[in-house]
Amino acid sequence: MKLSHSCILVLGLGLFSPAALQAADLEPPQGYRALFNGKDLTGWHGLNPHEVVKLEGERRDENLKKQRAEFPDHWQVENGELVNNGTGPYATTDEEFGDIELLLEYKTVPHADSGVYLRGSPQVQIWDITQVFDPKKPDRKPHQGSGGLFNNTPKTLGRDPMMVADKPFGQWNTMRIRQIGARTWVWLNTRAVVEGAVMENYWDRTKPLPEKGPIMLQTHGGEIRWRNIYIHDIDAHEGQGILAANPPIPNPTEYDVPYGPHPKQILHFWKADSEKPTPVLFFIHGGGWTAGGRLSGLSGATSMIVPMLKAGISVVSIEYRFINEATADGEVPPVNGPLHDAARALQFVRSKAAEWNIDKTRIAASGGSAGACSSLWLAFHPDLADPKSSDPVARESSRLLCAAVDGAQTTLDPRQMFDWTPNSSYGGHAFGFKGDPEKKLTAFGEFLAKRDTILPWIAEYSPYALVSSDDPPVYLRYGAPPALGQPAKDATHTSNFGVKLQERCKEKGVECELVYPGAPEVKHATIQDYLMEHLKGPVAAK
Repeated sequence: MKLSHSCILVLGLGLFSPAALQAADLEPPQGYRALFNGKDLTGWHGLNPHEVVKLEGERRDENLKKQRAEFPDHWQVENGELVNNGTGPYATTDEEFGDIELLLEYKTVPHADSGVYLRGSPQVQIWDITQVFDPKKPDRKPHQGSGGLFNNTPKTLGRDPMMVADKPFGQWNTMRIRQIGARTWVWLNTRAVVEGAVMENYWDRTKPLPEKGPIMLQTHGGEIRWRNIYIHDIDAHEGQGILAANPPIPNPTEYDVPYGPHPKQILHFWKADSEKPTPVLFFIHGGGWTAGGRLSGLSGATSMIVPMLKAGISVVSIEYRFINEATADGEVPPVNGPLHDAARALQFVRSKAAEWNIDKTRIAASGGSAGACSSLWLAFHPDLADPKSSDPVARESSRLLCAAVDGAQTTLDPRQMFDWTPNSSYGGHAFGFKGDPEKKLTAFGEFLAKRDTILPWIAEYSPYALVSSDDPPVYLRYGAPPALGQPAKDATHTSNFGVKLQERCKEKGVECELVYPGAPEVKHATIQDYLMEHLKGPVAAK
């Protein structure tokens, strides 16, 4: 049987397990070869290109010779790991590479940063993410995580990662880098953090990235360890297939626009080309209100950005405070933070209607998982506009034309969750419940046990509880058919949520289209189809 490249990669990543590291002989994943043999520095030499870029002739040759001689003083091999003490030239491959997929693991320490140079050009950045963001250096964003193309032009996609995916200090991080031409993808700990961004030629931005060059492991300020460094050469046929399946995403018209004072209260805006004010897709990413990033679910092979822009629909994608950040800010309950951040971002977008040429009466929300729950909360919550406020943003409406979502949690009532799907385990964190390991009490168990103490919160934050007859239409998509009252394979995203919300909407006279494999009365095959029709069609009177 012939394995696909994706299957080979998944099997190969098994080599990154602790048990595999104890094996006598490590073998690269099928289709890959080792760049580091785990025994010595064969195949590598020392080079810090920043030291020689302006040197010529004998001075350049002498510096190159010196860096090669110093290389083993700063880089050693310990227990199959390539270790650097935070100083000296970068570990540079003797071989040069073009289109590749690179796998590696690294572990670093506080106050250090590093990176991976591709074709000799910086770099896929590795940060100490505990560094505090300094507003005086707005383009330096360690708090946004590792994996971005840090030396690209600021305010361009890929320069900063889509999300924070770093593991805590002391743990190994896995990184997967794909580069075809100058387009670059990065996965950190299996999370996509850069999706097909063009890597700029740092040494001469008027020229494209070189066709080939060495891989370099940077050192800067503290110990870093590397292991399991494997490479797969991508041929022309494979590369063309990947590029065809992943069209490039345009840079936002407005990048990292703040809609509030917190560093996470920012958004991207893509402006559709139109003489008339345009409708808007307002996207809220998922991740349980604890993870994810603004392009999660919006980009990649299933990107809605380009089709929306071609249809004359502008796009907004927001970042927001996660549960831990909202908790640190004193939000009670914690879910008040991400939900009201979404509302504030929506009001902010409306306040930009004239400047951004948007139609504030035609804004539809979309998102997946927690982003879907947030979208439904906006759809069903009474208008948060305060006409008497001195803040012009606060005077704007928080209502939507419609919402079209994927894998939504439609209730935050633990009793409903348990009754609909008895193996439910989601939602306690939204209200600050953490469980008690000593009593073998899970966060959901505590959530359920203390439900009666938070009924006002459930009434305020659960989409199901908020549905009323004046609400806009909604579209719910799920990946598997419902089985009410039975354990679900994915209880957090079960279509049981959709069935019960659709029943509630019918009771209140609110249009609700429910889609899952085998669902009846499906009018729109995809979220995109639904959004296109509602944003571009006539507005129905309520």
